[in-house]
Amino acid sequence: MNIGILGAGNVGKILGKGFVMAGHHVLISSRDPRDPKHYSWQQEVGKSGNIGTFEEATQFGEIMIVALPWLCLKDVLETIDPIHMKNKTVIDVSNAVHFDNGPSLLLYDTSAGEAVQKLLPESHVVKTLNTISDKIMIHPNFKEGSPVMFMSGNNHSSKSRVSALLKDIGWSTIVDLGDIRQSRLQESIMLACVISEIQLQSPGSAFALLRN
Repeated sequence: MNIGILGAGNVGKILGKGFVMAGHHVLISSRDPRDPKHYSWQQEVGKSGNIGTFEEATQFGEIMIVALPWLCLKDVLETIDPIHMKNKTVIDVSNAVHFDNGPSLLLYDTSAGEAVQKLLPESHVVKTLNTISDKIMIHPNFKEGSPVMFMSGNNHSSKSRVSALLKDIGWSTIVDLGDIRQSRLQESIMLACVISEIQLQSPGSAFALLRN
């Protein structure tokens, strides 16, 4: 499958590498795809991965991933021709959060996931992979057990496709919370995880669902 990723920071590159390792073709994107800082990623992933512009990524991807910082997310999405995103599954991994006087959510009566869906009304946005740090997005491995990954979105077919992709990169426990409004829960879970990591001095943590 061809996967386009909007963003070429740590998250975009880690997810891109993970999906290449799983047998997919990936194009990550940046405002400046020729920046030398991207070359090492290109060499690492080989011919199945490439770097281009945001527009090129949207034309390439059968499935899109939004891996952009919240502060520039809206500006980038508004520069993209909507026709290239129409009817596509879009994975949103963003979080609207700030760290002044302790971590807190920027949005109170909505969520980043809902905002992305509003910006892309003809796409099928699925919120997932936002609750953990980039260090454990691919093949999470914990001695205590398997962490849980949540998702939400309005389109059942898109969520099925995303669930399959999550399994490709090592997530075995996946819980569908409901429609895109439930991304508010996911973003709150992210915040709870960040605060827990700070208090316990345990970066790279994740929540698990214990079952009898």
